[in-house]
Amino acid sequence: MLGRIRQVFAIEELRRRILYTLGMLLVFRIGAHIPVPGVDTSKLADVLAGAFGAGLFQFINMYTGGALQQFSLFSLGVIPYINASIILSLLIPVFPRLKKLQEEGREGRRKLTQYTRWGTVALALVQSYAMGVLVIQYGLAQPSVGFYLSTIISLTAGTVFLMWVGERITENGIGNGVSMLIMAGIVARLPAEIQQAALEISAGTVHPLWGIGLIVLFVAVIALTVIVQQGQRKIVIQYAKRTSGRRVYGGHTTHLPLRVNQGGVIPIIFASAILTLPSSIATWVPQLNWLQSYVAPGSTIYLVAYVLLIFFFTYFYSSLVFDPNDIAKNLREAGGFVPGVRPGQPTADYLGSVTNRLLLVGGVFLAGIAVLPFIFSAVSGLQGFSIGGTSILILVGVGIDTIMQIEAHLVMRQYESLIKGSAFLGRKGL
Repeated sequence: MLGRIRQVFAIEELRRRILYTLGMLLVFRIGAHIPVPGVDTSKLADVLAGAFGAGLFQFINMYTGGALQQFSLFSLGVIPYINASIILSLLIPVFPRLKKLQEEGREGRRKLTQYTRWGTVALALVQSYAMGVLVIQYGLAQPSVGFYLSTIISLTAGTVFLMWVGERITENGIGNGVSMLIMAGIVARLPAEIQQAALEISAGTVHPLWGIGLIVLFVAVIALTVIVQQGQRKIVIQYAKRTSGRRVYGGHTTHLPLRVNQGGVIPIIFASAILTLPSSIATWVPQLNWLQSYVAPGSTIYLVAYVLLIFFFTYFYSSLVFDPNDIAKNLREAGGFVPGVRPGQPTADYLGSVTNRLLLVGGVFLAGIAVLPFIFSAVSGLQGFSIGGTSILILVGVGIDTIMQIEAHLVMRQYESLIKGSAFLGRKGL
């Protein structure tokens, strides 16, 4: 393992990307401890837990790496960015102009990214104002125009900065930037959550065997997550032979890999972000406080909505990134076909049916992982540990994606070394 790490850091570009990512994550953790001025943070955690509900507060606080309970610059985290991405994704199939931009390639994606940024700013302005109203409502800050302005500017700027950090990590670092920030927040909260669980067990409120059960559950969930995340259904593709002059092309067999969990951690992150909205609205609008008991994490309505949203985003995200009709068209133009299936529309129907079955398995897996912590908490009585299946899925999913990117850089470097070292071909120095 140490040899593998040395091999990774021996490549200059890869070393630079990893150090750049770590540096950006360090900046994120520093900013999470810089509080917005004018707020009494000593009682903030208890007040927010009472306002949002303990479950929702722990959930949001986990995603922000503890920034919420300190009312820091990064209290909103990347949640406005995620919500803006969800809204835009839902609007693309509805508005033909957005659909056309998506199909225009790089330039269209650049325009859609710009729309997402502006949407993030708008949502951050609204949420930062609501957070200011909330802390004033509970007597943690003095109502003044200066406080409102400083809070709105600070929290909005913090979210925009995190959005920029995520994009820079994606472009210049390793892994998906936004996912890396969420993972960093979860990892930062892990020691405190373990300590809280240990205190509950040592205090006698929870039987020690449940602590062992929690460890076993962690190991089982991690193993199952790795298996499903790496699981693929390989569709055999046969290319017909064709003759051009004296040369014969094609005639070989390859595979089209279809992942069981095509969306990775995206469906569960989107579903989690959507479910924070009702509780947040109920917190900021006193007339809707009665909603809290219905939409609190762990309630029956919350769990049912959680499962349905996970299934929805599992299929919805797959429809955005995988189009069976385009695949079938490309295969037909390249002279490829699935053995036993006619080219064209029958191939698209076949790929669609296989994809739907895989998505069903992936959706059941994601929903089970998401609901499992609430079931374990209800059975064991362990209430203080908020890092459960969802968090583990994000950690494992982001970790696997990051490792795969590192492996891709290593393979590319090995090919470059072979090309540069081919002096006997007479091409060295060209």
